[in-house]
Amino acid sequence: MAIALPAAESLAFVGEGQKLQQPKQTSITPSEAGPGPASIASDENSRRTFLSSSAMALTGGLFSFATTANAKYILNDDGDYEEVLEEDWQTTWKQRLEKAQSMGTEEVFNAARGAGNLDLREGEETESARKRRAMSACRNKDYRAKASVNEKDCNMRVMAGETDFILS
Repeated sequence: MAIALPAAESLAFVGEGQKLQQPKQTSITPSEAGPGPASIASDENSRRTFLSSSAMALTGGLFSFATTANAKYILNDDGDYEEVLEEDWQTTWKQRLEKAQSMGTEEVFNAARGAGNLDLREGEETESARKRRAMSACRNKDYRAKASVNEKDCNMRVMAGETDFILS
């Protein structure tokens, strides 16, 4: 099999007024060509194949050793780790449903907004907790009507740090 290559003279640029000539072709056998484009392409394909198969094997091996992290310990207020007993998801959701059923509708919405559990807090309420409760109250039409403020003004006042007007 012979590979046809254009002669070097045919690679010159054509200037103005000159006619484009057909390139002259020279035939070379693969043994004369040496490590040319045909052999390089086959080497690249075999390298690519080797690298991709190696990467897939390595990735598969890594995933087979990976394990899920089980949260069995949490950090308490004293800075010590306590063991947490894990329950199945059905029991956990049953407890959440029972807690939600014991709460009123407004309490459920406040808890979902991050402004619930007032009776469970210890010590003085933080400024960020007051802002959360105030922003939650700004979303409630009845609280806004009681404070005689619209939603935009209520949110702006709360973001500025004024919370007493909506919480009282």
